[in-house]
Amino acid sequence: MKKIVYFLGMICLMVVMQASNAVDFEITVNDAEGDVGNPDIDITKVWTTVEEDKISFHIRVAGEICTECQYQIIASDGQNTVGIIYQSGTAYFASQTSSGPCEIEISGNTLVMKIPYSIVSSWNSFEISGYGVDDDGNTDFIYSTGGGGGENDDNVNPGDENPTDKNIDVKITSVKYSIEKSDEGEKWHTYILIEGTTNGVDHVSLSFVTYYKNGSYDASDWMKGPVELQPGSFMGNEIIKFFFNSTEDGWNKWKLEMDIKYPVTEPDYRWVEDSKDVDKFVIYARAFKDAEETKWNQASYETKPSFTSNGAVYNMNNGNNGKEGGKTPGFELIAIVLTILATIAIMKRRKL
Repeated sequence: MKKIVYFLGMICLMVVMQASNAVDFEITVNDAEGDVGNPDIDITKVWTTVEEDKISFHIRVAGEICTECQYQIIASDGQNTVGIIYQSGTAYFASQTSSGPCEIEISGNTLVMKIPYSIVSSWNSFEISGYGVDDDGNTDFIYSTGGGGGENDDNVNPGDENPTDKNIDVKITSVKYSIEKSDEGEKWHTYILIEGTTNGVDHVSLSFVTYYKNGSYDASDWMKGPVELQPGSFMGNEIIKFFFNSTEDGWNKWKLEMDIKYPVTEPDYRWVEDSKDVDKFVIYARAFKDAEETKWNQASYETKPSFTSNGAVYNMNNGNNGKEGGKTPGFELIAIVLTILATIAIMKRRKL
């Protein structure tokens, strides 16, 4: 079965990267073959080499490097981060200080992407993670602290977990979003606003889950508040606004507000024809009374898609109160936006 995968959890795996005392810019990470169904994104090895003024990032897959697939490398020292992405025959890199096209080489099952060595040469440690994503959203990943996995990895369904403190009152009171093409059809312009309330907690986290008609699901990692990002660009994506925080003391009121543009990929709804098995999408808001996250309760917001030849239409319900809101195609595309924002949020947290 082909699934839509929320990339948020995949990207958040970077959090487990630990700084090392000795810097070695030539490292190798291996992963077992067969942990994802598509061999063209089944990453078996990621490694780096330093050659004069370049550092090369190598990705090897079980099948062949595919121009329709997307391959990513993220390198970090715990404070600085550089992201490299390949798709449709082109590769780009972006760090906090510079960005630009990459020199690439492809030989059968191996992709090599080269960036200036000066970007990382002053780092105090060096860890890498690699990702492969196909047109249907299936994903494989590998990272240098010893992890790897694919679309069949176990993840926890927030709906199956039992709250530890039901005296905590948390609600999702409103969800609004719009998505439309802008910049002469070159970009999606997406706006999303999620608002809620609590009776006073330490913080709120959000998770996004895709449920399928056969009973399976894909759950993202939790996006922990607060996160506020400054406007700017990252790997072709424009952040106009990103705010996830309390708007009244003690998270009595809170919101996630996101306004972003990102490149259009064609065809816009290719995944739809293979994804009629999708049952619903659910946003979970989990409120924690303590910083250690031992006492919590949660609320959820559900939207059910109906598929058409042009995309997906979602019946938006206000919380779980059954009030029908607007119907707009493209809610699934927000997962891509969350990937970018999660990456940047992790960068910002490491600077603190």
